[in-house]
Amino acid sequence: MTHNNTPPRMGRRSFLRTAGQSAAVLTAGSAVPWLSGCGTGSADGGSGGGRLTVKLAWIPNAEYAGIFVGAEDGLYGKQGLTVDILPGGPNSAVVPMVTTNRVNVGIEAIPENVATAVARGAKLKIVGAGLRKSPESWISLADRPVRSPKEIEGKTLGITLAGKNTALVFMKRNGVDVSKVKLVPIQFDPAPLAAREVDAIWGFASNQPVSLELRGMKTHVMPLADFGFNRMQSVFFVSEKTLSDRAARERARKFMAGSRQGWEAALRDQRHATDVIMKKYGEKLGLKPGEQAKSLAAIAPYVSATGGGSKPGATPGSGGLFWMSDTLIQETITSLSSIGIKVDRSLFTNELLEG
Repeated sequence: MTHNNTPPRMGRRSFLRTAGQSAAVLTAGSAVPWLSGCGTGSADGGSGGGRLTVKLAWIPNAEYAGIFVGAEDGLYGKQGLTVDILPGGPNSAVVPMVTTNRVNVGIEAIPENVATAVARGAKLKIVGAGLRKSPESWISLADRPVRSPKEIEGKTLGITLAGKNTALVFMKRNGVDVSKVKLVPIQFDPAPLAAREVDAIWGFASNQPVSLELRGMKTHVMPLADFGFNRMQSVFFVSEKTLSDRAARERARKFMAGSRQGWEAALRDQRHATDVIMKKYGEKLGLKPGEQAKSLAAIAPYVSATGGGSKPGATPGSGGLFWMSDTLIQETITSLSSIGIKVDRSLFTNELLEG
């Protein structure tokens, strides 16, 4: 998710909300996949194996750790698949490539990107939630923390332009008197918080706090999901054509199974996962081991959370990783509706996670 010279604060979600900034490396049209997972199946498309391509929203980093471990450790190969992983980057849209069946599976940072495409006629389904608890948070310094929505009143808050609407909805839903809050426009750089120019900033638990920690500054993180505003993120999605084709559906199911196993392994041994990221991408992208290790540790609780506004670190529900519970689906629908995006339950299906 970073260009060689991009600081650690810049992540996939940062880019999605600051499109237009220069930080490019690769485009969606890369002729050669970044990484191929070892597999035993042929590319003939048979249901017993074959080849599958997944498109990432951003360039390789810790937020895709489970997929990289799945490829490196042969977990896709055990499913009979060869998996090609296409990196993302600036101007590298995921939805159009899945809609036109140029790739088999897409991963989008936020579900509204998929929902908006469906509203415009795209035939897509969200088939898994990489993050069942949203890492969107208010971030403050540990020595003067903002612990609850009501504590926002009387504070000066740094907010991105793209995040302003969501932030206002969150505050109003939690009874915050917005007239008592001063909003200051910022980018995703946490420097204004570090300089104590603001009391808290809008950001992501796996992003700005890591950047500040690397600068020796401790933070307090207040996830929106803990206060009634949760939606799944890092969503896996496919075309309806994939689901209706027996062989393509089976390959997608095997990919989801291998990805689950990869994430389970990455969560279990984060040092190994970090080593895989650095081995494959570190030198090319200028990634730093310490940064990737801390980013993975920060995002891990949001991968393993059960959803439903659960606290980070909760044990996954009976459906396992990626499972979209009825509660999580409804939370996502409600949260999207509150920011003007209408969706219904037909957008979501767990069918690729059931077998």
